[in-house]
Amino acid sequence: MAQTSALSSFSNATTAVRYNTPVTLSTASPGERVITLEEVSWHDNPSDCWIVIYDRVYDVTDFLDEHPGGSDILLEYGGRDASCAFRGTGHSAQAVRALNRFLIGELPMEERIFRKAGGYRLSDIPE
Repeated sequence: MAQTSALSSFSNATTAVRYNTPVTLSTASPGERVITLEEVSWHDNPSDCWIVIYDRVYDVTDFLDEHPGGSDILLEYGGRDASCAFRGTGHSAQAVRALNRFLIGELPMEERIFRKAGGYRLSDIPE
């Protein structure tokens, strides 16, 4: 009898959750998708790693094993802004161009530092 009760409780616990509101997927192209820093912060591990560089959001999960400096440095900045670290290590123009394949969106205007009126001006950041 106790076993039947336990099985009943288990099946109740595994019942699928149903939501009343449908999930809307973004149809915006990567440069048009707006992603907040809070959302970026949830992507900070080896199986899901996003970083922000110059107000743009990049999903570098598939690049972790390819990064010449190792995955540790990317994971250190996973879920955060890595602009200063990226700039400080002297990445080449080719490295800056290579970022495009990982671009998934941009920060909202109120969270930007570089790409906004009155923001910090750097002559060599990509357009």
